[in-house]
Amino acid sequence: MSNNYLIVIPTYNEAGNIENLVNKLIQYDFHILVVDDNSPDKTFRIVEKHKSYGENLFAILRTKNRGYGNSVVDGFKYGIEKNYEYIIQMDSDFSHRIEDLLPMCELSKSYDMVIGSRYVNGGNIIGWGLYRKFLSKYANVFAKNITNSNINDLTTGFRIYSKNLINSIDFQNIESNGYSFLVEIIHRINKDNYKIVEYPITFVDRQIGKSKMSLNIIFESFIRLLKIYFHK
Repeated sequence: MSNNYLIVIPTYNEAGNIENLVNKLIQYDFHILVVDDNSPDKTFRIVEKHKSYGENLFAILRTKNRGYGNSVVDGFKYGIEKNYEYIIQMDSDFSHRIEDLLPMCELSKSYDMVIGSRYVNGGNIIGWGLYRKFLSKYANVFAKNITNSNINDLTTGFRIYSKNLINSIDFQNIESNGYSFLVEIIHRINKDNYKIVEYPITFVDRQIGKSKMSLNIIFESFIRLLKIYFHK
């Protein structure tokens, strides 16, 4: 895979996953940026000690203004400054499969944004109970209506962005920090100028570590979506 692609991976307490994921991704010659929110389990130290660190593996240790959205924004800043043509956003817990990433990269050559989607034909979720599936599906229905979008999976964190698209959305001024961050990015894109495609993925629930989803994050995302609606 071309080193024009930078994979941005936000982490918090992912010591059980990060080394294995990095080892698998490096096989395809990706450049990788781990953005760690000062994990108590020393995720950052594991990355820093990796044999590829400083070559095609890089890391940012964040101690202030932490959170998912802020981590991704710092990853975007890094990717733009280093002049990567494409920035990939994915999670560190193997819920986003490399088997899906590779065809998504091929699609990115023809589109400005490729969304790894659970909610198009061929998309699938493995390992979630009915409650979590229900919550996620209808959160997306709600977000789709609020933003008047034709995207089916607005809350997926598995995406590929072109450099030009990222530069167009004023990403440094995005106010959301939870999962509404993902919705706000899509809401900011000028759909007439950029081509977006959803690629069906199989989402696999994490096997190691704990989910970062909490009631506070869900509530913050709900309030932020309402603000987007009324601002619109």
